[in-house]
Amino acid sequence: MAQSRRQSIDVYRGLALLAMAVYHACWDLTYYRLIDAGIGVDPVWVTFQRSVLTAFLLLAGASLTLGHGDGIRWRSFWRREAILVGAALATSLGTYLLFGDYFAYFGVLHAIALFSLLALALVTAPLWIGILVTVAALALPAVYSSDAFDPRWLNWLGFFRVTPETADLVPVFPWFGVFLIGMLAMRLFRNAPAFTWSTPNRAVRAVGFLGRWSLIVYLLHQPLLFGIITPVANSLNNAETAKLESFTRSCEASCNATKGKAEGAGGPQFCTAYCQCALESTVRDNLWSAPADQLKSMSALCTAIAE
Repeated sequence: MAQSRRQSIDVYRGLALLAMAVYHACWDLTYYRLIDAGIGVDPVWVTFQRSVLTAFLLLAGASLTLGHGDGIRWRSFWRREAILVGAALATSLGTYLLFGDYFAYFGVLHAIALFSLLALALVTAPLWIGILVTVAALALPAVYSSDAFDPRWLNWLGFFRVTPETADLVPVFPWFGVFLIGMLAMRLFRNAPAFTWSTPNRAVRAVGFLGRWSLIVYLLHQPLLFGIITPVANSLNNAETAKLESFTRSCEASCNATKGKAEGAGGPQFCTAYCQCALESTVRDNLWSAPADQLKSMSALCTAIAE
C-alpha cells in the first residue's frame, strides 16, 4: 500500500462520512418539517455536528502529512487543490440555488483547500513551530473578537460576534488549529498501530471504500438525500394540507347547518372564526382522536372566541 494511502485512514474517513450523512438526513427532514430534532440549536446535535467536522479536519491534516511527509509533491498537491476548489465552488453554487443567501460560502471544502495551502510549510518544519501555530490558531478567537468581522466578507476568519446565518461555515480560527492537530499527530505517530492496521473484513473494507472516494461521496450524498426526502415530504405535506382543508370544509358545513349562531347575517362570519379556532386547537393540541369531554371544552372556547 502506498505511503499516502492507508486503509485505517480511509475507514476513519468513511465512518465520518456515514455520521455526516446521518446528520444531513436529519437536517433535511427538519428543513421539510417532517421532524423537530432541534438541528443547529439542541446541544446534542451541535456537539454531534462539531464532532463530525473535527474528525474530517483531523483526517485531512493527517492525509496532508501522509501525502507530503518526505517532501512536497507539488504536482499532486496542486491537482488536489484544484479539485477541492472546484468542489467547494460547486457546493457554494448548489447551496445558493437551493437556499439563496443562506448558501455555504466558506464550508468544510473551502476550509480544507485553504488549510492545506496554509499548512504546507509546516509539514516539514520543526515540530515546535507547528505546535506554536496550532496553539495560536486555537486560542485567538477565544481572546479576540470584533464587530468589524461580522460582515460576510470577513466572518469566515472566525472573529465575528454575531453568529453568521449560513448552511455551512468553518471559520479559519479556530478550525485551522484542529487541522494542524491532525497533521502534527500523523508526524508524531505515523507508525502507531491506530494508523497502520488493515483488515480483509468486507464490511470494514466497504467503509474504507467510502473514505477512499470521500470527495465524490460528499458531493453526491446531499443531492441523493434531497432526491429521496423531497418527494416524500411533498407527498406528506400534500396529504396534510388535504386533511386540514377537509377538516375546515366539514366544520363549516356542520356549523352553517346548525340553527342558532350560524343563522342570520352574522352566521358565516361566526362559522369561519369558529372553525379556524377549532383547526388551530386540533393541530396544536393533537385533538384528532381526543375524547368527547376534551372536544367539548375546545368547542366552548372557540365559541366564545368566535362570538
